[in-house]
Parts: sequence; C-alpha cells; structure tokens
Amino acid sequence: MSRPNKLIQFYLTNLCNSHCKTCDIWKTENKDMLELPASKVIEIIKSFPDADYVFGGGEFTLYNDKHILLEYCDKNNVNYTILTNAVRLKLVEQLLASYDIKNLTISCDGLRHDEIRGSKCNLENIITIVKKYKDKIPNIKLSYTLSKFNESCIDKDMEFFKSLGFDKIYFCIAQNMDLLSASGDIVPDKESVKYIYESYQYMLYDKDVQLLKDIIDGSLRKCDSIKDVHTVYTNGDVVLCQSKLSNIVVGNVYYNSFENIISNVDMTINGKCPYNDTCELVCQRRYDYEDRV
Repeated sequence: MSRPNKLIQFYLTNLCNSHCKTCDIWKTENKDMLELPASKVIEIIKSFPDADYVFGGGEFTLYNDKHILLEYCDKNNVNYTILTNAVRLKLVEQLLASYDIKNLTISCDGLRHDEIRGSKCNLENIITIVKKYKDKIPNIKLSYTLSKFNESCIDKDMEFFKSLGFDKIYFCIAQNMDLLSASGDIVPDKESVKYIYESYQYMLYDKDVQLLKDIIDGSLRKCDSIKDVHTVYTNGDVVLCQSKLSNIVVGNVYYNSFENIISNVDMTINGKCPYNDTCELVCQRRYDYEDRV
C-alpha cells in the first residue's frame, strides 16, 4: 500500500544559522546564497494540491520567500510542516502569530543540544516555544537525532522531554549521508539504538518502534518511498531519495515540470533500493503504514 497522499519535501535555502556536528550544510554560509523561489514551489503545489509538504532548509526562517509561500498555503488549505531550529525565536513567534501553522517540527537533541547544534541559548528558545505554543499548535514535535554526541545522555534526555509535556518524540538516527556531508563519525552505537528500543518504546511513534525492531533483527521492510516521497533540492534538482540515493538526480524543476520528472523516473533499481538493509532514515516513511510489505 502507498501513502494516500504524496509527501514532497523541499530544501528551500542553503542558509543555516546552526553549526551542527551531524550536518555540514551550514558551511555554505560563506558561499553564495541559494534559494528555491516560492513561485517554483507554488507551481509544484498547484500540480499536487492534496500532497503533504515539508518546508526545510538549511533553516526555513532564513528563507526570503517564506511569507509568500505560507500566505499561499494558508489561502489554499495546503497541508504543510515547517522544520526549524528555533534559533531566531522572535521570527518563529511572528510566523506562528501570522499564519495558520498546524505542523511545526523543532530540532532538539536533548540537554546537550546547544553543544551539538553549535548555537548558544538555542535550547532555551526551544523551551520558550514549547511552553507558549504546545497547546496552541495542533501538531508540534521535537525532532531528536540520536548520535555519537548524545547517546550517553538518553535517560536524561527522555526525562527532559517528558518534563516539557511530550509523551512522544520524533526520532532520527544520525547517518553519514551525501546530502549532509557530515565529517567524522556521527553514527551511534548499535547498543544505543537497542537501548532506546528496549527502554523507551513508549516515547516513540509506532513506525519508529518498528524501524528499531527491524534494525535490531536485521529485517528491514522494503522501502518504496521512491514512488510517493519526493525531495527537491535548493538548486531545483529532484533526487531519487534524500538518503543513500541522494546523488541520483532524476530531473530539475527549472528545466522540466515536476510532474513530468516524477512520472518518468527510470526505476533502474527494479523496485528495491540496493541500500534497503543499511539505510536507517526514518524520514523515508517506509513504516508509515502497517500493511506495507
């Protein structure tokens, strides 16, 4: 079974005001700014008005066309999620006051967040947003990336999240992906993954629990995200997926319509990703639905 709606995720800008140890996108800050204009994003939304959209970066709040994009989405009942690091606290609050943002996902790597993300007082900003808006935004999540840098703090981090009123966290596992090009060893030990699974299932969404179980058992389900999860890079490239196949560009929205690009994808992998058994990216949504095989 496929998703009822496509999931289309955009890397809207290469600007970022974090200095994460698990990602090197921020190192483009001294290079030329690159953005995907709202007009191009809206063009894609018009072709797939019922899709689910994810707006990220770099950092979404640094995206120059954010107001144009959000105004269009609100007027046209587009289902979108904003990803943010919450470094620009006042701007995040301004956006929440100005637009009908129902889905907000904030990066939060636990009590060592500022050290991992390279931004002082960032954790304090996150706490402020959670306390002020947790009961006002229908779907606000904290995105926790388990990595080499916080795997020794799992217990304290889970208690911290519970103290903020979260009974679930959005869970990710750090990976050395071409897209992020992180330097050094960032991947957590398998024992840490196993510990999360054994001790904190109740803090994870069902699909994350299933992913961890299958990682431990060595029996990951087939990932069919290529058919219904699409990624558009800041330069307009559409890639086969945002993980192990992120270097396979299937088209560019500046030279062809997004609709044509995804309808003419060359399925050279014969329906099965060659990295299926090693990719641990929850974002690929292989566990969105229990009856997937």
